[in-house]
Amino acid sequence: MAQKRITIRDVAKAAGVSVATVSYVVNNRTDIKLTDETRKKVLQVINLLDYSPNHAAKALAANRKSILAVCFSETASLLQQAEQMHTLQFISEYFHRKNCELLVLNNRYAEKCDQADAIICYDMESKRFRQLGDSNFIPLIALDCLINDPLFFQINTDPEHLRRKAGEQFGAEPYNLIILKSPNVEKQSFFLRAFPYLIFAETYEDLASVSGQNLLITDYTLYELLKANNHVCYVPSMSEEKAALLNQCLEAALKRTPIEQHHLLV
Repeated sequence: MAQKRITIRDVAKAAGVSVATVSYVVNNRTDIKLTDETRKKVLQVINLLDYSPNHAAKALAANRKSILAVCFSETASLLQQAEQMHTLQFISEYFHRKNCELLVLNNRYAEKCDQADAIICYDMESKRFRQLGDSNFIPLIALDCLINDPLFFQINTDPEHLRRKAGEQFGAEPYNLIILKSPNVEKQSFFLRAFPYLIFAETYEDLASVSGQNLLITDYTLYELLKANNHVCYVPSMSEEKAALLNQCLEAALKRTPIEQHHLLV
């Protein structure tokens, strides 16, 4: 069955504006007064529904290498920096096998990115994510951060999966989840609701008194530092399964496949 052609009325309905407003945005009418918020909303919906020709999706179909940009939050924490580099290496190796090239954006980057087909935002505060979204109308994927916006895919670790793994290792014994402090406060609250005795770590000093405990760990950096003096259940935050889901979301976003479930847990 042929795919339904997206019309200007479809865009207007999805954006909650009039057909005329969509036309003004598409034609870059400067003589008509529209708020920046309205323009950005219409452009994001146009991008999502692929109302205008999408060169990234066409290039993907032509089997050329797609270029993915990766963006991290700025941090002074050496632990967080180490985890970012571990994640970048994992993503780079995975997408190299998928015939993709990676471009790393400066953590203060906020301009339009013309070189990439999509942007992966890792462990990023929601305000920073939206700044990138306002400047770029290529797909943005939120990895290990909560954005709470149905326009974007979000991929996070499933607390239920973590609990099952911890239960298999520790049985009825008590344990604590320890994770690196995140700039994404929504993600921190999400895990605090699932694990009330959650320990946040940001510096080496935060780890000084952590010894002889049952620990559930998802960060590779913390695992390497704490495994010798604690009983550890290590469930890697970045896994082949999560990378595969990230790849599926990127493909769907590039092809403008409608999003049915925007928050995916693995």
